[in-house]
Amino acid sequence: MPTVPSMPSSPDSSTPTPPARPGFGARLWRWTKRLLITGIVGLVLAVAVGVGGYIYYSQDLPSVDALRNYQPPQVTKVLCGDGSLCAEFAHERRTLIRVEDLPPHVRNAFLAAEDADFYKHEGLDFFGITRAAIKNLIPNSRKSGASTITQQVVKNLLLTPERSFSRKAREWILTPRVEEALTKDQILSLYINQSYYGQRRYGMEEAALFYFGKHAKDLNVGEASVLAGTVQLPHRINPVTNMTRAKSRQRYVLDQMARNGFISAEVAEAEKEKPIVLAPRHGTAVGQYYTEEIRRTLIARYGEQAVMEGGLRVDIAMVPKLQVAAEQSVRDGLEAVDRRQGYRGPRGTLEKAQWERYRGLIATRIEEAGRRQKDQGYVADLSPLAKAEKAPAAPEAGAAPVEPQEEEGAEEQRPDLTPDDEAPLSADELLTQSVRLKPMEEGLRLTGYVTLVDEKRNVARVDLVGRTAEIPYATVTWAKQKGKSAPKKISDVFQEGQLVFVRVLKAPPAPAFVEATLDQVPEVQGGLVVIRPENRHVVALVGGYDAERSSFNRATQAKRQPGSSFKPFLYAAAMGSGRFTPLSKVNDAPEAVRDPYTGKTWKPQNYDRQFQGPMTLREALTKSKNTVSVRLIEALTPATTIDFARRAGIHSPLPENLTLALGTGEVTMLEAANAYATLQATGRYAEPLMLLRVRDAKGKVLEEHQPAFEETLPPAVAYLTTSLMRSVVEDGSGRAVLALERPAAGKTGTTQQSRDTWFSGYTADWVASAWVGFDNNAPLGGSETGGRAALPIWLQFMRVAHEGLPTREFEVPAGVVQVRIDPISGLLAGNSVPGRLEPFLDGTQPTAEAPPPGQVTTDQFFLDEGNRRGL
Repeated sequence: MPTVPSMPSSPDSSTPTPPARPGFGARLWRWTKRLLITGIVGLVLAVAVGVGGYIYYSQDLPSVDALRNYQPPQVTKVLCGDGSLCAEFAHERRTLIRVEDLPPHVRNAFLAAEDADFYKHEGLDFFGITRAAIKNLIPNSRKSGASTITQQVVKNLLLTPERSFSRKAREWILTPRVEEALTKDQILSLYINQSYYGQRRYGMEEAALFYFGKHAKDLNVGEASVLAGTVQLPHRINPVTNMTRAKSRQRYVLDQMARNGFISAEVAEAEKEKPIVLAPRHGTAVGQYYTEEIRRTLIARYGEQAVMEGGLRVDIAMVPKLQVAAEQSVRDGLEAVDRRQGYRGPRGTLEKAQWERYRGLIATRIEEAGRRQKDQGYVADLSPLAKAEKAPAAPEAGAAPVEPQEEEGAEEQRPDLTPDDEAPLSADELLTQSVRLKPMEEGLRLTGYVTLVDEKRNVARVDLVGRTAEIPYATVTWAKQKGKSAPKKISDVFQEGQLVFVRVLKAPPAPAFVEATLDQVPEVQGGLVVIRPENRHVVALVGGYDAERSSFNRATQAKRQPGSSFKPFLYAAAMGSGRFTPLSKVNDAPEAVRDPYTGKTWKPQNYDRQFQGPMTLREALTKSKNTVSVRLIEALTPATTIDFARRAGIHSPLPENLTLALGTGEVTMLEAANAYATLQATGRYAEPLMLLRVRDAKGKVLEEHQPAFEETLPPAVAYLTTSLMRSVVEDGSGRAVLALERPAAGKTGTTQQSRDTWFSGYTADWVASAWVGFDNNAPLGGSETGGRAALPIWLQFMRVAHEGLPTREFEVPAGVVQVRIDPISGLLAGNSVPGRLEPFLDGTQPTAEAPPPGQVTTDQFFLDEGNRRGL
């Protein structure tokens, strides 16, 4: 098939040429339209998101109206009997001030530190927010915030410190609302009163008082700039914890004040050159057991919030001078008992390398810490290192948390205030930051590290980090450990590497060695209650050796057997029955007694295991004869004795059996002291008063108390009981009281195996009751008695309490007659018989006269009931 030749293509069938390319203007317009459309869409979406977010995050927001009448938590202040401030109760220690009362430089210091444009913006600083956002995007840069003072008020008072976008969004919404609701001064006032300043001080007024010892309105430029700078990181920057950081931050604030025209550059430079001078150290807290009892009482009546946040004003009966004397007496008395029981050994040990690591960290803290006026310098109490070394067991379930101590020295751990990007502390850093830094002073007690035992000089050297102490052997001869012989040289007591508890005796200026001695915290406990009988004010109350170590108040919460210190109420009931007089004779002889109230048979024993036959009630109480007491309660019945004790002021349950005669009922120290006060006051009873008046923050009186006296015991019987107890002091187990050189009455008490030891007694001015024992009811040891363990506490206090007071006799009430009797026969002393005065209830005194010396007679004076019972 022939091939058809191809035809050449014509020009009309060729590929069309591409259209002409749009010009630059067209292209620009096209992209502009796209961008406009995208921008409009983005704007609409942004508005939608913004509106949606605003609506979403506006849900359930707190009302800013609450800030109009907002009252931050305030401290409850407790005033002592002399008008001085003796305690404060608060979750947040705060006293409100008005910003209008502050001088300009104080207000401006806070503005310069936190928000210089505070009075110019409307709550949100958009320029600052943008600047902070850009800075936070830069790698390795420190995170920065841009919160205005108003935002901080919103966060602290209306929201939470939570670090989240949700919280921040709510903060941005609320801030303009706050600006509309409050004036600038109101917002600033909330800020300075609410802010935290470290060392458990909230609000500027409390911070100014704590750090500088002056009111906020009296701060100078340098001091104001310190406090303004502290707010940024209060647990780290405050001048007590770290003076170096505080000074650096103060310089920044002063520069900002000058840059913003609040002060001149010359003033700023002058203040930067000055050191930060802290006020002298506050005195040691007095009466912690007493004030804690007041706090518990108030919370039971008004609730915790009212007490810890309501700013109450409370008046109590405590007299600081007497309280200090009582606390010192209890400490000295318990330490004396503890030393008689020997040395329990070091608190722990540390390897030298480990100690060097700890020491370096602690030394840095000492270098950086702020020193208060009059302080010699800091030393370190290494107790936390000993606790860590011993690794104590976890606290029992349900155990009460330990309240934070008010004492300065340990660095606060506040994760809620710590920046997110800050590196976590190592275990060693955390441990050493819990070590308290204490100012060197005589009498200071703390734990140190033994670095050298010098047998040639017979001394031990103890490192306190800030100083070094030397302990000579002569001061530690008492330190005999259980199961070992008495120490003969310094190495018998100390070894290098030990953590030991010491007491500073003398603190000469550095670099001289500190003179110290070995010490130890007693395991034995005790207490003292002191009452002014004419108004029943509890002027002093000590519930243990150290309230910071044990908050259990043994004066009000512990019930212990009073032993023979209960006998005065039994003897008083006997004389009040009209069947016995001070000279009634009762037989001190061994006898098996069947107790009809328990059905048990027992054989009462005297403490000295000796029996002396018939003796007067006066002699029996003086010698504390148990057999005589049992015979008396048999004659009276336990119910009669209990009734008398109740009317005196003992409210605790008492056993209704014959053992009550030996003081087996359990009572508190406060009960015992007040019951003795009823005897001292010739039978007039009133409740003991600790809490005198409570007012609210506005001054309204909520409660007020005066003694309500009632004559519950016959005055004459009470006086006779006092007379019998004077014989205990003059001739019996209380003879040490004669050192007071004034009329006194009292009674010792020692329970079985010396588990409880007491001395309760009084003068014409004061009534006091002292107790010593172990919390677990363990025996103190056979050598410890009421006269040896408890009486010295009572006596040491009474010496101080009576300084400057005139000697006074006990008042003799109506119904008491004093007659001169023959002490041998108990009959009236005639002209031929030497005699002594003896008090009797009117109508019970002897009427027969004693025969002349040498004349034999069988007549003796006994009351009929006593003769019939053969007592």
